[in-house]
Amino acid sequence: MQNTLDILAVDDPAVYVYVNRKNIMAKFEEKTGIHINFKIVEWSDYYSTLMQSFEEYRYDIVMVAGHLWLREFVEKEYLLKLSNNFDDEYDYLDIMPSIREEIELNNNIYLLPSFCDGHILLYRKAQLKQIPPEVVSIAELRQIVIDNTDHIKDTFVLKAHPSEIFLDFLPYLRNEGIDAFDNTGLPLFNVPLGYAALEKYIAMKKYCPNNVAKFGNEEVLDFIQKDKCKLGVSWGGQLGQIMNKDCINPGDIGFASLETSWNTSWSFGINHLCKKQEAAEKFLQYISSKEIDKAVGAYCGNPTRKSSFLAGQQEYSWYPVVYNMLERVKPLPHLSNTGQLIAIMTDEIVKAFNSEITAKKALQQAYQQIINLDKNRG
Repeated sequence: MQNTLDILAVDDPAVYVYVNRKNIMAKFEEKTGIHINFKIVEWSDYYSTLMQSFEEYRYDIVMVAGHLWLREFVEKEYLLKLSNNFDDEYDYLDIMPSIREEIELNNNIYLLPSFCDGHILLYRKAQLKQIPPEVVSIAELRQIVIDNTDHIKDTFVLKAHPSEIFLDFLPYLRNEGIDAFDNTGLPLFNVPLGYAALEKYIAMKKYCPNNVAKFGNEEVLDFIQKDKCKLGVSWGGQLGQIMNKDCINPGDIGFASLETSWNTSWSFGINHLCKKQEAAEKFLQYISSKEIDKAVGAYCGNPTRKSSFLAGQQEYSWYPVVYNMLERVKPLPHLSNTGQLIAIMTDEIVKAFNSEITAKKALQQAYQQIINLDKNRG
């Protein structure tokens, strides 16, 4: 339909604020006469659906995981460059600087933000011997978990599902003073410090539920929210749902960011196949406006604008911690094949986590595959 914009969105809490709060879409539709149709796809199927959308026109607007995919999509001309025609009320510079770095490339804007996912530690204050600081190193986190382990309940939860494990492991790698890849995509992890990082990550398994290898967003949410563990690391974009009306004793939950937290900003971009660019840009500016960003933050837990954090800091106790995380956060490099590199690492890390191979063997094999990939590409 000429008066319809079709949106491809990832299955995440922030997206449901757009569709569940009917007034958000109704206001835009009444003002513009443009109907909005959201298609929400589970995370496990999202990337393949997204790639199909670039080959065959079905969606005008798509959600993109910030710097993870932006360079590849720009180089392959999958996304349209935005016009930057912002009015004063939009206030582009109100968007957090670290988020702006994710949605821009070569001084051009390709995306406008929806919500963020950065590493946040949640813990039960009354169940710990000592309250953690607002910024926690991985070394400190490991010691806190060890010091508070008993036989009463599970101490900790990891996101060790294959769809999450690479990013869950990343802060452990950075805690050793190294990273996954350099600015050219060269792997940096195949060194003794890298092996030690993965060994330390895998060692956390013994403080977790037996089936933690299957834990993703929903399982971690359930364990933290239902008071089945003492500590857990989740995403900023999950905090609003963890802390909703179903949370047991929410006042007992404290928050900290990891010293080596990583973040990605899920954002909206315009599919290169879109024939309604002007209408699509209007929608992108509306959906990422100050008013909507506040609503998204209240629902999912992680807004993208300074003004939203300032307005909500009294009501949402985790906002100062998330804001601090976004001020310090270090993204992965803008690479043209980040997804492929992560997939290779993930396959090997999963084997090590499941005790099929050693941590050293996993990282050696991942390194060799990435090097061979680069040779073949060359």
